[in-house]
Amino acid sequence: MPSLISDADRLGFESAVAHAQQSYDEGGVPIGAALVWHGEEGSNVTTSDGDSDVGSRVIGQGHNMRIQKGSAILHAEISALDDAGRQKPDVYRNATIVSPVTS
Repeated sequence: MPSLISDADRLGFESAVAHAQQSYDEGGVPIGAALVWHGEEGSNVTTSDGDSDVGSRVIGQGHNMRIQKGSAILHAEISALDDAGRQKPDVYRNATIVSPVTS
């Protein structure tokens, strides 16, 4: 039977779950997020660590830090977008944000 999700989305899901676990372990809200860029032939994306690639990859990841830092805005999705850094609009058009909740 074929997989129900792509390899890129599976990678994003696994990254987001790991970050949700990290938040839980820190005593925070157990929500993680990952921004997965699906790639595009002839287009490059720069990751937060300065690498460039044309294939699908996680370009940003993070977890909820509202309790840990006493902030009303540090949601997991904001953390993942911040980690991805500034990207061109075509990168966001070809990206998916994954944000599962663990307990």
